[in-house]
Amino acid sequence: MCRLFISNSNKNMIEGLYKSLINASKKDIFYNGIKHNTGWGYYITNPETSLYYKSSKPIFDDKASINLIDESKYYAIFHSRLAAKDQPVRGFIDSHPYLVHTQNSLIVLAHNGVVDKYKISKEVNVNPKLYTDSEVLGLLFSKFDKDIDMILYQINKYIKDIGAFIGTFNVIAIKIDRFDESIRISSACISDYPEENENNYKKMVLIKNENGSAAMSSTVAYYYGLLDDSGKIISKDSIICKKGVPYLI
Repeated sequence: MCRLFISNSNKNMIEGLYKSLINASKKDIFYNGIKHNTGWGYYITNPETSLYYKSSKPIFDDKASINLIDESKYYAIFHSRLAAKDQPVRGFIDSHPYLVHTQNSLIVLAHNGVVDKYKISKEVNVNPKLYTDSEVLGLLFSKFDKDIDMILYQINKYIKDIGAFIGTFNVIAIKIDRFDESIRISSACISDYPEENENNYKKMVLIKNENGSAAMSSTVAYYYGLLDDSGKIISKDSIICKKGVPYLI
């Protein structure tokens, strides 16, 4: 399991969420104080630039910095990994986010949870032993060509149909569409998990204010000041994501 956030916002919000992700990774109050320490990464973009970084170091031990312009807005994905049992830990390559090239777009995604990579790998024709479950999940995106929120909805349904939905399915994604003379950037999230496994750790939280919009893991939301330690919303600008519902960010 992992901690993550996605935002369409200014520098201040991204930097604040980044600090909250570091704190959530050091001590997860919704998961017995566990550390998320098997790598991290980010992808930041707007029509003029992109920044992509992945590391095998824990986010709280790394010295990486992000240099953003005060006046600009960015789409951003940040992810701090806690590798699930039987998932590879080989260095930066297994850290999120992942980039997937489709026929007409570039997809950037990160995932918190677990899916059955052996069943999904049969759908995308790869050796599951060489990939994390999240990267195999990412390869499914090439099968769908719709707006990013609908792609997340369809993939959630698809993995249920093939029996690969076995745990938490919290996915954040940026889609960069290619046109003849321009690009279009969009982003979305979806949060789902089996009913019997519901708890504060697995929930995602949305916020929208004057700085932009974002979705994040519950522990990030706690350190960002949106949740209290019982998992209740304490910010008027925030809601808890409904299960199985995609949200544009």
